[in-house]
Order: sequence, then structure tokens, then C-alpha cells
Amino acid sequence: MFRNKRTLVFLCMMFIIAMLSACGAAAPPAQTSASNQPANNTDTDKAATRMFKDIQGREVEIPVVPQKVVYVGSNPGDLLAIGVKPIGATLSVIASQIAYPEMIKGITDVGYPYSQEKVLALEPDLIIFDDWDVKGLASLEKIAPTIVTGLDDATPTKDRVMLTADVLGRTEAAETWFKTYEEKADATRNKLQLKGNETAVSLLLMGKNMFIMGNQGLNTTLYGQLGFKPSAGTQQLVDKNGRFVDISSEVLPDYMGSDIFILNDSGTETMAAQNNLMDSSMWKTIPAVKQGHVYTLDSKFNYDDPITLDLLLDEIVQVMSGAGKK
Repeated sequence: MFRNKRTLVFLCMMFIIAMLSACGAAAPPAQTSASNQPANNTDTDKAATRMFKDIQGREVEIPVVPQKVVYVGSNPGDLLAIGVKPIGATLSVIASQIAYPEMIKGITDVGYPYSQEKVLALEPDLIIFDDWDVKGLASLEKIAPTIVTGLDDATPTKDRVMLTADVLGRTEAAETWFKTYEEKADATRNKLQLKGNETAVSLLLMGKNMFIMGNQGLNTTLYGQLGFKPSAGTQQLVDKNGRFVDISSEVLPDYMGSDIFILNDSGTETMAAQNNLMDSSMWKTIPAVKQGHVYTLDSKFNYDDPITLDLLLDEIVQVMSGAGKK
């Protein structure tokens, strides 16, 4: 899985967080078993098709009422939040990392990279593609109409989900979800009682590696919803539309802000590296560390699908109230 750095990018950004239905949030719309089909649709309705232009400008003929949807990408929560449960998805990497494991039960794993044979066996009538490897499109297009909703990139969550909802005929459900989420984000911001001058940095630990997160994952909530500003070092990364940068401990202080959010996977190697970092003399000189403004979250909250985003709001309240302080 770690053949090249682009694959590592995929793994780093598949945490979800960025992205949902937590305690206190409205539940997502009732899900259908495989699509958004109303119970009274006729066979003629099911067979009807329409033309749809995806984010790559591809004109694709798709079912008006998809019955069997397969999802290729790292954000199955995009579909689940609007009441659509795909029959298959690329779950091999993310299944153990996402924040909503109960919701993916019953979805067939088609592997990552996806297996053409497994996708074909599901006989989908629509495939939704949100993955960086566009070379994978060619094989999928031979199986079923395939719509590109994203390229596992920095496309804002709402833009990506609204496009997905349009494809699936769930626009109203998506609008309702975001309205509820935005109300919850406002309430969360009030709970945190931030002064407005806080600067935040997200530090992702994976084994012995450290990454400063840029404009995706957890930071979409910190900067986009809660009012934190990027630290000076992170701002340079954001300005370049960078998703992350791997760093050494020597330059870590250059990225620090008034608040530090650490994302880790609780693995043995990761935890050992984190303990070594926190025991270092360099770490203890950082102002945010001295002031107790360090918060630790599971790296599953670094995805940016709607389900994770909602859960993340509750998690941030919890860790900033003391449960996640280090």
C-alpha cells in the first residue's frame, strides 16, 4: 500500500475525520438498502436515465433512480449522511480507521485498489468515484456509468456532497443535513468560548513519521467552523493549497500555534514516538505545551466526510474540556 508518496497521501487524508452523526446531532435521513429509490417508483421510473456532467466535465448517462451503487473513494460517509447505503465500497484501508464503523456493516468491500472482478460481481447500475488514481476510471466505466465527484483532493466537503446528492437525487436531504450541521457548529463554537485570536496546528503522527496538516481533514473544522486561525507555519502550507507536509522534530516549533491538536492511531510505534516527542526538551519549550493547550484525538477524526465532521464537533468539545489534554 505504500508504493509511493501519493498513496501515503491517500492514507493520511482518509482519517475521519475532516467530516458526523454524534450524540446530540440529528440523525441522517433514513437509508435505503442500496439507493435512494422511493417505494412507489415504477419499473419505468427505474429504467429512466438522464445526462450528468461530473467534475471532470464528462457527460455520463446515469439512472434517474440508481438501484445498486458502488462507491470508490475514502468518504463513504458522503453517501451515508444523505441516506444512501452503497452495496459496495473500497473499505480495505479505511474500515478500521473511520469514526462510524456500525454504519458500514453490510457494505461489500471491493478492495483498495478496487478489484474489477468484485465490482463487476455486484452488478452496479452506478459507480461514484472519489479517488486520486484516475487511471482506475477506465475499468469502472466498462462496468457501469461512473461519475467523478472528487479526486480525493481539497474540494470542500459541502461542494463534494452536494454534487453526490445531485447524482443520487438526494439534494433536499443534503441541504437538510448541512443546515443541521451548521447549527450544531454554531452551538459548538459557543461552548468553546474562544477569544478569537487562537491559532491552531494539527500534528498527525503515523509510526515514526510526523505530518503538519494543511487544508484538509481536522483543519477544515478548526479553521472553517470553529474560528481558529492557522499557525504562521501552517498558513504557508494552506496558502499553497498543501494537504500536509512531513517534518522533523527540529523544525516543529516553526509550525506551532497557541493550540496544538495531535492526531494519532494508537499503534505501538506511534505511541512510542509520541512519548519520545513529549519527553524531549524541545517539546517542553513550546508555549502551547507550557500552557496546557495540547489536545489528542484519534486519527479517525482526520477525515472530512459529513458523518465524521459531525462526530468531530462533539470530540473537540470533549478534548478541550480536559479529556484529551496532554
